[in-house]
Amino acid sequence: MAKDADSRLDGRQAPGTTVVGRESRIEGALTGRGAARIEGALKGSITLEAPCEVAEGAKVEADVHGTVVRVAGSVTGRVSATKLVELLATAVVKGDVSAPALHVVEGARLEGRVEMTSSEAAPGPAKTR
Repeated sequence: MAKDADSRLDGRQAPGTTVVGRESRIEGALTGRGAARIEGALKGSITLEAPCEVAEGAKVEADVHGTVVRVAGSVTGRVSATKLVELLATAVVKGDVSAPALHVVEGARLEGRVEMTSSEAAPGPAKTR
């Protein structure tokens, strides 16, 4: 996989990345065209036209949508992406997943349904709860 804004896993953020720090707790909607990395807690919704990463140890109670969504922490809610959803070994997802491509690393936990979409019919933003 190429090293670009959609594939960063080395802890470095692309310029313009929004970071919710480990000690931070946010309630509400996170929206935008820039990438985001959630390290703390977020309750509400995430709708991005860019990559979104839920870091190991993060706790998200939200529907999450981005171009690429990588989960290493905990997400309770629907996860959707226009390109790829990736569940890393430490991921715990309680909700449905929708994307044209899904990568699940051994050890990841998913309680929900998976909908594979074509790139032409990529899913839109997650519906609000």
